[in-house]
Amino acid sequence: MEFPIEEGKETRVTLSGKLDFARAPLLMDELTMLKGKDISTIVFGCAKLTYISSAGIRAIIFAQQKIAPGMTICLEDANEAIKEVLDMCGLIDFIELRESE
Repeated sequence: MEFPIEEGKETRVTLSGKLDFARAPLLMDELTMLKGKDISTIVFGCAKLTYISSAGIRAIIFAQQKIAPGMTICLEDANEAIKEVLDMCGLIDFIELRESE
């Protein structure tokens, strides 16, 4: 599995390296397997994510639109560069950001 997933009401997906045009479709494929499950939040662990492109952002938005509309999307431990991309895309207010405990 390219992106480790821990399923539950709060499902965790671990991201690492670069989430770009080459890897984003792989993430979308893995997220599709979650459709129809009882999920209120997807937490994308970003501690090891070094780069995200617009294709990566699209894959994350895909999760909310296609898997469980209305669920919360959270990026955990996102670095400043990733936060800047979210801000530039106008998504900083729509995606929850938090630090791990």
